[in-house]
Order: sequence, then C-alpha cells, then structure tokens
Amino acid sequence: MKISCCLGFLLAWVLWTRTQGPTTDDWTAAGGFLTKEQCEANMKEKLDVWRAFKDAKFTKNSVTFTDNNSMMTFLCLPDTEDPRVKSKR
Repeated sequence: MKISCCLGFLLAWVLWTRTQGPTTDDWTAAGGFLTKEQCEANMKEKLDVWRAFKDAKFTKNSVTFTDNNSMMTFLCLPDTEDPRVKSKR
C-alpha cells in the first residue's frame, strides 16, 4: 500500500504558465493533476478562454497578443521538473 501511495506522488503533473511581455517574464504553477492527459485538458481549457480575444494568435501551447506584445505559454511537466531552472541557463 505504501508503494502505490508514493508512486502517486511521483507521477503528479503540474501545469506551468509562462507570461512574457515587454516588462515581465514570470512563471506560475498550477498543480494537482494525476495524469498528463488531465493536465493537457486543463491547458486546452485555459487556451480556449483566450480565443474570444481578436488580437490572440495561437500555436500548440501558447497564445500571443499582438496589441500589447505579450505571450502566454503553457507546459505540462512532471512535478519533478521546474522550467524556471531551465530558462535561466
């Protein structure tokens, strides 16, 4: 029983959001997904929110707003990975 409990923690997924603009470059995390598929479904929901904006341009996992020259990128990563460490290299 202990093994399955610990494996559940090792397989958790985090949805990271990177917000980039002329004066900002920040990462925020929203965790609590048991599977990568759940995380990706939440990412799709977040991207769909921005579809109403006329200046929004989409790629697979990001949205760029042309009016204010900003971008939001979404990444689903295992809870053992932190993209902020990679972006500083």
